[in-house]
Amino acid sequence: MSVKYKLYQDNRKSSKTRGKFYARAVVSDVADLETISKEIEENTSAKQADVYAVLRELVNVMARHMRNGDRVVLDGFGSFKVGLKTKPAETAEKFNAAVNIVGTRVNFQPETHWKAGDPARTRAFLSGIEVRPYEPKPGEKGGTQPKPDTEENP
Repeated sequence: MSVKYKLYQDNRKSSKTRGKFYARAVVSDVADLETISKEIEENTSAKQADVYAVLRELVNVMARHMRNGDRVVLDGFGSFKVGLKTKPAETAEKFNAAVNIVGTRVNFQPETHWKAGDPARTRAFLSGIEVRPYEPKPGEKGGTQPKPDTEENP
């Protein structure tokens, strides 16, 4: 298995890299809680329904902790925290949360491993990844094309 990619061109008018080509990963399938819990059942002695229930509760507990401003760390997996999308204020005194904070997001940092004396770090889930160009299946119209880049869609 490998991660497939498609090329896209940077068409943003004010970009220093306008006209250059970059790769974007193509999603090949979706692994939802149902699928993951079935796979865990196959690899352990736990029943799929029990695994599913635990994973659903994990989502609920993580959401509660993140709403409280906590960082959620899952050993061997990574950490999650809330990030803020903001607009700038001219001064600290002029900053108004209702006006300047325009959204929230989830920041995920995969667990990182490294060896003493080796400057290379390996992030959980990313070691051993191979990348290959996306090739549409027979009869497929080239698959989903990425949206052209614009000033609003960098």
